[in-house]
Amino acid sequence: MSRRPVILIALAGAASIAAAQPTINITADVTGGFFDTVNWTISATGVSPGDFLQAYDFNIVGIGTATYSISEFSTNLSLVVGATAGTPSGGDVLGVSGGQSSLVDPLNTVFGDVILGTFTTQCESFGSISFTLEDGGVLGAPIARFRAGSDLGPITFEGDDIDIVSASVIWFPAPSTATLIAAGALFAARRRRS
Repeated sequence: MSRRPVILIALAGAASIAAAQPTINITADVTGGFFDTVNWTISATGVSPGDFLQAYDFNIVGIGTATYSISEFSTNLSLVVGATAGTPSGGDVLGVSGGQSSLVDPLNTVFGDVILGTFTTQCESFGSISFTLEDGGVLGAPIARFRAGSDLGPITFEGDDIDIVSASVIWFPAPSTATLIAAGALFAARRRRS
């Protein structure tokens, strides 16, 4: 009788581990400002220590009203196998890919947060911007594939249907620009009245 609750707890624990899914976070070092450069970080949370990111393959896709230039993706993982920085195209970075091998260290997981890499944007007009990830179609792999223990170990997560959470940045015109815009609007309104 005393063993049954232990077995049930163990089974419940195994089910919750199996149901765990990483989340990809896209964060910005600022959330609003004048025509600034913004540094963005892509990280995975909910990753078990010792898991390998066997493959990542995505396009970084911008969503919003601002116009901006965007840099290549710079990987933060040490000793990544076959990493490609992707190609900036409009407001996106296309063809970002890479992976890890069990011949190198596993992900340096700290509290379930693994930094995959960074990119930057430079504002060219005021407005807002956030990002999502789409399958990059480079490796024939999904957005992310994690394995336990080694890059040949059992798959702990694989798919394009991964939770992606992005910060949103709002760029405002610089104070002098805002003053000029307001003065221009006032001048136009006065001209219409005359």
